[in-house]
Amino acid sequence: MNQVEIATIAANVLYLNDISEIEFDRSLFGHYSMSSLDYIDLAFELKDESGKEFVPYELWPINTMLDNPEFYKNGQWTGAGREALNKVFNGFIDLKAENPSRESLYSLFSVDFIKHRISAL
Repeated sequence: MNQVEIATIAANVLYLNDISEIEFDRSLFGHYSMSSLDYIDLAFELKDESGKEFVPYELWPINTMLDNPEFYKNGQWTGAGREALNKVFNGFIDLKAENPSRESLYSLFSVDFIKHRISAL
């Protein structure tokens, strides 16, 4: 899928009137206030349109990782967690911070990231 296709789906899910309102590098969670229900809708629409088989948490596995003490414990990413984060973001961004915050990760959930992630799934 290309960025315009992804942005079109995101704009529809977010009830935006114009696709040009979506900037490809802006966080859908932060800048566009995407809710968890919007995210689920987005994931299913992307799955249908991309022809890729994935469940919603695979598109954005960060929440699941944050809930897993193997990856995130006592407010810190474990070695396994940092390794898993690097796999998710490999080729998209180099995570230099040893303990990236939830907010800094959420700021990365953009049309650009989705294009990267779908191609990796």
